[in-house]
Amino acid sequence: MSVFVKSLTLMSFLALHPLAAITGEGIVIERVQFHMGTYARIISYGGTNEDVDLAFREIMDLDNMLSDYKPESQISRINKSAGQRAIKVSDGVIDVLTFAKQVSIETQGVFDPTIGALTIGVYRFGRVSKQVAINEENIRKARSLVNYRGIQINGNYVKLKKEGMMLDLGGIGKGFAVDKAVQVLKDRGISRGMVSLSGDMRVFGSGLEIGIKDPSGKGTIASFKTGTTNLAISTSGGYERSVDAGGRVYHHLIVPRTGKPGDDFLSITVLMSGNNTLADAYATSLYLMGWEKSKDFLSDHPEIGVFIVFPDRSIYHNQTFLGFSGKFEVVLIRLFL
Repeated sequence: MSVFVKSLTLMSFLALHPLAAITGEGIVIERVQFHMGTYARIISYGGTNEDVDLAFREIMDLDNMLSDYKPESQISRINKSAGQRAIKVSDGVIDVLTFAKQVSIETQGVFDPTIGALTIGVYRFGRVSKQVAINEENIRKARSLVNYRGIQINGNYVKLKKEGMMLDLGGIGKGFAVDKAVQVLKDRGISRGMVSLSGDMRVFGSGLEIGIKDPSGKGTIASFKTGTTNLAISTSGGYERSVDAGGRVYHHLIVPRTGKPGDDFLSITVLMSGNNTLADAYATSLYLMGWEKSKDFLSDHPEIGVFIVFPDRSIYHNQTFLGFSGKFEVVLIRLFL
C-alpha cells in the first residue's frame, strides 16, 4: 500500500470479513476483499452490506474486463488480436481507453497505455513465466510498438494497429475502478465513505487521516487529514512491483521513450478533486516525466496537488497539496525546497 487510512476504529486492514458497527455517526460498514491483484477496501457510513457488495462487484467486473493477467479478459483478447481484427468490448473498456488516450495526448506520449509491449513482452512483471530477456535489442523492438495512436476505437470495437502491440492499463485501471465503485455507492444514497485499491483512494463526505508510505522502508513518511471534500488520492512508486533479471532489479514504471524504468523519484502522491481516473494517470505520468518536465506540467495544472519523495529521501510538496490536505505532518529529516 502507498496511501492508507492511519486511524482505524472498526477493523484491522487485513481482515477479510464484513463488519458493521454502530458509532455516534450511525451504522458504519468496513470491508476488505482481494481484487486487481491487491486489497480493495470500502468504508460506508450508512447503507447496507448489499450496497457494499455491489461496489465490490463493480470492481471485480472491471478487473475481469481490464486485467492483462487474465487470458479471457477483453484487454487480453485485444492484445492477442493486435494487427489482425477488432474486438467488441464493453462500455467500461471504451471509457477507460478514451481517458487513457486523452492523457496520452495531454502528456505527449509520456503516458501510453500500449506500454504493454515493454511491461508484458519484455519485463514480464508479475507473470507466471520467470523467463525475462531484458536486453537492448528486445527493448528497442518493443519500444517501436509503443504508440497510443495505434489504438483504433470504432463504436464498441477496439483494435491495435500493429501485431505485437499490447495494452497495459496498470497506470489508470485502479483509479477508474475506484471511481466506478464510488459511483455505485452514491447512486444508492451513500454520501459518506471511502474506496481504496492499493495506492488509489477516494474519500467523500468524511474526514479521514491518511498516511503516505515511506517508499524506502516500513512506516509512514507523512500524514494528512482529508477534510470532508470529495478527494481523489493516487500514489505511484517504483517499489510497488519489480523483476530481478540477471541480478539487476527493474521496477514496473517504464518510460516509453527509453524503454527503461524512471529513476527521478521514489514515489509521487497526487491529490485532486474527485477524479481517481485522472489522479491515477497523472501520478503515473509525473513519475515517468522526471523532475524537470513534471515541474512544467504542474505549472500548467494548478489543480494537481503533489507530494514527491526523491531518491535521496528529500521531499517536495506544492501549495495545492497543502490546500487539500488539512492537518499535515511530515515524518522526515529534510524538506526539498
